[in-house]
Amino acid sequence: MSPYFLGFVGHSGSGKTTLIEKVIKIFAQKGKKIGAVKHDAHTFEIDYPGKDSYKMKHAGAHRMVISAKDKFALVEDREFEMPFDDLKGLFRDCDIVFVEGYKIWDIPKIEVHRKDTNSEYLIKNGVKNIVLVVTDELDRSFDVPVLFIDDIDGVVNFIEHIEHKFRMKSEHTAD
Repeated sequence: MSPYFLGFVGHSGSGKTTLIEKVIKIFAQKGKKIGAVKHDAHTFEIDYPGKDSYKMKHAGAHRMVISAKDKFALVEDREFEMPFDDLKGLFRDCDIVFVEGYKIWDIPKIEVHRKDTNSEYLIKNGVKNIVLVVTDELDRSFDVPVLFIDDIDGVVNFIEHIEHKFRMKSEHTAD
């Protein structure tokens, strides 16, 4: 069974990470194996000065792996961002993979919006594949369902419904 990928998009400060964290906890409690991808539009550092792995990477290693009995991490220099299909392969054993960011990926997405960000809805700006808008203002002028940002049970129910539809479609197509 292949994993179901679902994106969470929105402007900075809209609450994407907070919502994803709450949703992951609920699905993990239900016994689902969850994956997560966080897109960082900037450069990032997962290690810090003083650690051996940091020293190796900054000494010039192109690729560095940290491996332990319960965790694995890979740091690799890249000229270009890893293609989505390559990333997908890392999650073969997951049921659902929640993806933060990656507005252009061809996956269903939940838009998270807060009026405080003073920004336009992404769905109104042409971002494709938005299947749900989660917001703190109930603007119902979209062609997709809208839920209040604190309705975590509603969001979870929606995700379960669209994941089920995906699974049914996948089973039907596999025949």
